Amino acid sequence: MLQTLLNNPLFRCSLVILWMMVIFAFSHQANSGRMTEAVLGTMNVPIRKLGHLGEYMVLYVLTHWALNSIKYSIIKYRPVLAFIFSILYAASDEWHQNFVPGRSASARDVLIDSAGVCIGVFVYLLAERYLSDANDKEKNA
Repeated sequence: MLQTLLNNPLFRCSLVILWMMVIFAFSHQANSGRMTEAVLGTMNVPIRKLGHLGEYMVLYVLTHWALNSIKYSIIKYRPVLAFIFSILYAASDEWHQNFVPGRSASARDVLIDSAGVCIGVFVYLLAERYLSDANDKEKNA
């Protein structure tokens, strides 16, 4: 039953939407930089930027995984589509921050988010290779 759920395109797409909502919620926090600086001090900026990397790495992986569950031939170049989608969401999220008190849009953050997407590509390829190798070993055993 779990395998059926994990292979369901609607479930996978729902995870992408849920993750986008998490990113939006973090971005919609007014004055969040000042709040986290009070707790994290000098580590505030590095930790927040690592958060950007992680958020968009996960978004890419989930998006690519969701697109791979859709078996229509009209969706070609799934990795490229997931890559472009994730970067466009990063840019739109930065734009959204212009309207949040105490927040601003930053091209540098879009670049950091894009680096997270690139890490996501690498992670996805590694996971795909590892899982493929594990399946091959299981079949040959």
